[in-house]
Amino acid sequence: MVGAEPDSVEWLITAAGVWRSVEPRLAYVFWHWPRPEVALRDYETKLASFMRSLNGARPSGLVEALSFRAEAVPWSPAPGRTYEDWYIVESFHALGVLNDAAVEGETKEPHDSIAKDYQKGAGGILRLVMGDFEPSLARYSTWIEKPIGPPYRSYYGEVSKALGDRKSDLWRRQMVLGPCPQFCVRSAEDLDLPASFRPTVSRLEPIQ
Repeated sequence: MVGAEPDSVEWLITAAGVWRSVEPRLAYVFWHWPRPEVALRDYETKLASFMRSLNGARPSGLVEALSFRAEAVPWSPAPGRTYEDWYIVESFHALGVLNDAAVEGETKEPHDSIAKDYQKGAGGILRLVMGDFEPSLARYSTWIEKPIGPPYRSYYGEVSKALGDRKSDLWRRQMVLGPCPQFCVRSAEDLDLPASFRPTVSRLEPIQ
């Protein structure tokens, strides 16, 4: 079993309710915050530099690396500002490549610079279930939970109906890795989802 979550996703449902094959996408999502004595401006400058170097190096399988200022989430024990990084890749193999590439070559110095100011963090792995939303346009992460009982396909249909034609996508936690709820909807606007989804909303601002 290896901690896997049931009913692996092999299809994607569109807003119109049509199923089609998924283009493989995984995301390593990392929440972190600086040490108290570190100025936020300096931390963000170093973080942006690391993201630029990683995207410029383009290790095999990397789609895009992005970082956002995020409202504190329940699994973030640090008061004040939290940062939410999304490293979007094509496969689990690409996650291994990314892990090595982040601390090698032209990305090593920017990585080491931000790492010196980092206090603590938490990470998880998610897989794209629904939508082809442009990653950089995300301004909200809405974390939701599936109730016990309904099959996953019917739940995806329920989420798709709630999202309608709004710019968004749906990601699902993999192998129970990470402190977050099982699903994340990223969107360009506040979605105000039904209370039955038990949403936890975090507003995002891109780090550039």
